[in-house]
Amino acid sequence: MRSVRILGEPGAAANYYHVMSRILEGRFLLEGPVKEKFREFLEIQCGFAGVELLCFCIMSNHVHLLIEVPNAEEHRAAIDDAELLRRLALVTTSEEQLIGVRQMLARLKEQSPEKGYLEYRQRFLNRMADLSMFVKELKQRFTQWYNKKVQRKGPLWEDRFKSVLLENDETVLLTMATYIDLNPVRAGIVKDPKDYRWSSYGEAVAGNKARRRGLMRVLGIEHGSGHQWRSCQAQYRRYLYGVGEEQAAVTEEGGKRRAGMPGEAVAKVERQGGQLNVAQVVRVRVRYFSDSLALGSEAFVEEVFARHREQMQVKRERGARSVKTAGMAGWRGLVDLRNRRPVA
Repeated sequence: MRSVRILGEPGAAANYYHVMSRILEGRFLLEGPVKEKFREFLEIQCGFAGVELLCFCIMSNHVHLLIEVPNAEEHRAAIDDAELLRRLALVTTSEEQLIGVRQMLARLKEQSPEKGYLEYRQRFLNRMADLSMFVKELKQRFTQWYNKKVQRKGPLWEDRFKSVLLENDETVLLTMATYIDLNPVRAGIVKDPKDYRWSSYGEAVAGNKARRRGLMRVLGIEHGSGHQWRSCQAQYRRYLYGVGEEQAAVTEEGGKRRAGMPGEAVAKVERQGGQLNVAQVVRVRVRYFSDSLALGSEAFVEEVFARHREQMQVKRERGARSVKTAGMAGWRGLVDLRNRRPVA
């Protein structure tokens, strides 16, 4: 049975998702130049679909994306023929095909402006500002390129991608971004997240303006607000290191090495009254950030549950479940992670 695909409020100005997709059988096929090519396809697909890429990390056998999907109706209504053709040029390899679309638009606009012309345009517009179409086309294009490159056939990705609907809240988006950017640190590939080039933080430190805008967005800072990247980078880095801090090891007599805390860290915890900050909790229960169907405040999760209750086929009256992790008081998930995910 396939898991439920939880989507955001149709009337919202935008909806936010953590998307994760894994290579078939977990094979490590995304290496070096292949990562670069996936990143290229990712940027192109975002440009075509009108999706804002806030954060990403390309690992060797899976990818993480934090994206903003605009309101479909409003987004598509603002696209005229010139913009439509510009976007199609991003994903169309044949100039002949693009010319054919341009000519068809002109002919239908003259012959059938109220029906044929609108229906023809809608075929393309339906592929924009849509979560499933965005991921589907991204994976399809990359698969076609990869299969041709290595002369293989068949699917490359596991059938279903995971998606977690996120509340448009600075704390939620920031915590998810740090979780994504710390993937190469947790995997032991690098010690400092800035040294991993196939991630939003690595690219932002290297000077990529689009990636800097994305990280400023998750920090709740609008681009052009006067804030300098240097101060924003320092703020984000503190969150990253709060999450990624390693514990010292001590030896128990006659036992194995176990994680322990150095005296300085213990003293700091005492000063803070034993409270964890939001950044620290990511390493405690990372599965909340990939296995939940929705994350945010209780009101947000209950609203999502109400819209999807019939689809989820559950009898319970309330959908929000507490995130039982210190430092995440007030957070709610759509499913109780001790149990199986709801299925459709």
